[in-house]
Formats: sequence, C-alpha cells, structure tokens
Amino acid sequence: MKLLVTGATGFLGSRASDLLAQNGHEVVRAARPDGAERSGAGEAVRIDAGDPAVRSLIAGCDAVLHFAGVPDPARARADPARAVRENAGTTLNLLEGCLAHGAGLVYPSTLRAALDPPPDPYAHSKRLGEEGCRLHAAPTLVVRLTSVYGPGQLAWEGATGAIASFAARALAGEPIVIAGDPERSRDFVYVDDALAAIEALAAERRWNETVLIASGRSTPLLTAAQLVREAAGSSAPIETPGGELPAGENESYETAPEAPLPLNLSVEEGIRRYVDWLKSHPAAQVRSRA
Repeated sequence: MKLLVTGATGFLGSRASDLLAQNGHEVVRAARPDGAERSGAGEAVRIDAGDPAVRSLIAGCDAVLHFAGVPDPARARADPARAVRENAGTTLNLLEGCLAHGAGLVYPSTLRAALDPPPDPYAHSKRLGEEGCRLHAAPTLVVRLTSVYGPGQLAWEGATGAIASFAARALAGEPIVIAGDPERSRDFVYVDDALAAIEALAAERRWNETVLIASGRSTPLLTAAQLVREAAGSSAPIETPGGELPAGENESYETAPEAPLPLNLSVEEGIRRYVDWLKSHPAAQVRSRA
C-alpha cells in the first residue's frame, strides 16, 4: 500500500512510519513545521494537517493514517479549542482530500470517545472527529485505542501515559507517583501490537467501521508501576498520595477487543521491551530527566 502518515514525528506516527516502511509499504510522512525531531524526520514533508495544501500529498495513496493532533487529555484540558481544531478540524480537511483522490482515512480515536457524555475535552474532540468521519462521503475507519505505550513514547516530550511516566522516573531514580486511586486499571497495549492491528485493518479496507483495539486485559496502575520498577532494576519508591483527579482520570477502563493483536504481548513483556528500548537510547533517558 501507499500510505500518507500524518503526525509522522510524534509517538504513534513515527513508529507507524518506520514499521510500515519495514513491512514494504510506500510511506509518505507529513509533520507540522515545529514537530519533534525523530528518526525519519528528515524525510517528512513539513506541513500542518489543517492546511488545504496537504491534500495534494494524498494523490496516489491508498489510505491516510491520521496520527496528527493533540494526543492526550492533559494537553486538551490546557487548550480545549486547540484540541477541537487539531483533532476534528484537521480530520475534515484530510477527508476532503481523501474524497478527491479516492483514498480512505484511518482515524485513531480513544476508548473514552465512546462514553456518553465524553468525560473530558480530549474525548470530546475525538468524538467530534469520529462524527466527521461518519458523516463524510470519503471512506473512513475509526480505530478506538486504549492505553498504548512502548518505544518512541517519551515523558520529556510531554507524554502523559502512565507507563512512560513511570519508566522515566524509575530510570532516573525518582519516586514513582500515582495520584488518585492506585488500583484503577487500564488496558495497556504495546505500540507495535496496536499498529500491526491498524495495518491489517487498513489492508482489509474495513471502511465505514468503528473498531476497538485492545488486549482485553486490565492492569491496575500500581501493578504497572511495580512491573516498570522491576524491569528498570530500580529501587525508586512508589508513592500513592491519593487526591482528586480531573474527570475521566480516576476511573477504571475495561475492554473487550474487536480486532486481533498480531503480537498480543503481555504487559509484563511489553514493559520489559519498552524499558530495554529506553536503556538503549541514552538521549531519551537524559531528556526524560530534564
């Protein structure tokens, strides 16, 4: 397949670009002008996904994997209008390009967007993007993700994923802090598993569907922190101060998978691989401590 990947210098977009290219696909990378510098960044076309000019990159593509946008609840709470603009507005722009060039659009969303009402600005912005996909004439596939983690996810870039935060602190020898209820659970999915599932769905042309990508396994945050500390060989203490959290953050999320995970890594193995990746990339560790 020939694929346009937006957000190609972010966590999911950069990892997807690399893995898809390794699997023999022709990948066109697009990233905003002020995007992060990562592997493959030099190959990326620097353009905002909301710029109508980006539509020309879709010509000849089978699909667009739209990873650009505001990627997490914390940043969406800080600027809800930006979250709507980048998670929904850019999607409508790309849908117009897909319709013009005969391509499909894969829209990564979140499990939280399925809740009524969505619990936070991030989930609201993703729900708006989903609705745009459902109402538009272009072929679309909405993939709802749970808690994706793994190589390429860096706390110093602002990643708010629990495992990324735990790993940064454990490797720096700093206390691992779990605010709120430490027993609340998440369905953690290793990034390569999630992306392989997306690749398979796109290849099958599963247009006009909404599919949940999940492991079906729930892991308490306290257990995840203990696994990270063990994988890091760290003696960092785990602190559980309790306290109130923003809406949607202190709940547990249990899921039933709707797409097969090709690797189906256990959270224990996935955390070990992620921590090993961080250890083998000293620059990632140094900047995590910054």
